[in-house]
Amino acid sequence: MSLSNSVEKCAVCNAYLFEEDDVVYCPECGAPHHRDCYSAIGHCGLQEFHGTDKQYRKPEPVKQEENREVQPVQTNIITCGMCGEKYETTEDVCPNCNAPNISKMGGRFVTFDFLGGVPANTDLGNGVTANEAKKFVASNTQRYIPKFLGFKNGKKASWNWLAFLTPCGWLMSRKMYLLGAVIGALEIAFSLVSMPLRIAYQMVEVPDTSNRIEIYNAIFTEISNIGKVAIYAGLIAIALEVIMCIVIAIFGDLIYKKRVITKVSEIKLESEDQGELYRKKGGISMAAAVFGYFAVSYLPTIIAYTLGML
Repeated sequence: MSLSNSVEKCAVCNAYLFEEDDVVYCPECGAPHHRDCYSAIGHCGLQEFHGTDKQYRKPEPVKQEENREVQPVQTNIITCGMCGEKYETTEDVCPNCNAPNISKMGGRFVTFDFLGGVPANTDLGNGVTANEAKKFVASNTQRYIPKFLGFKNGKKASWNWLAFLTPCGWLMSRKMYLLGAVIGALEIAFSLVSMPLRIAYQMVEVPDTSNRIEIYNAIFTEISNIGKVAIYAGLIAIALEVIMCIVIAIFGDLIYKKRVITKVSEIKLESEDQGELYRKKGGISMAAAVFGYFAVSYLPTIIAYTLGML
């Protein structure tokens, strides 16, 4: 059972008229009726509207739109998921960032914004764009590039937890070797000065049943054995080391930004083959980071043994 194409209704009972229904039409206006409905009232169900603007008019048949398949637009251009560069699908790598053309291997990029929301051509200072800085920074660029833009716009400080926890290791990892060596030497010096105080504190033996007063007395007795000069020197050294770590954590990113801008500007003037120089002078050095961390961690103990402090 199906409705007719016109989807007409009986003028009397207002029910849909099906193709198999016995239908009659008003001889004056043409309104459709079930034969039984028309016979029951003996006239057109819309007779009162005859000759008026509301007289029945046969509706226009509904036009069926042809189903047309939308053919996909063929294109030979793809967008790099790394840097957003558009290039030919025939290329093996992106001409801008050298990321592999995954589409040639049947895959697709999972887009990741390595610029942290900063447009690639944004000037970060001295004509160095965000994309050029990204090539130099290489690692964790989505963190550093927005901070660099903030510094350019007037911001003076930020916070870097890695620089706070291991300032020498972080500076070395970012290839700021001279500053890293200076900070590392200061860390070693502070450790040596505070070592007697640290050792005295570690030598405190307190029974588990001791109350708080007994614990304080034990610590004071053990530490007082090293003398007031060593105590004061150790406390000052510890305070200075903490202050130094805080300063590097606050201004480290700004220092690094200035290095990036300087080095990228030099690279742009030095050679047309900038890719190799970006990798050589930029990026991170894990070997230097590990060396800096272990030097600061273990060299004070080695020096202390050599000097007979332990």
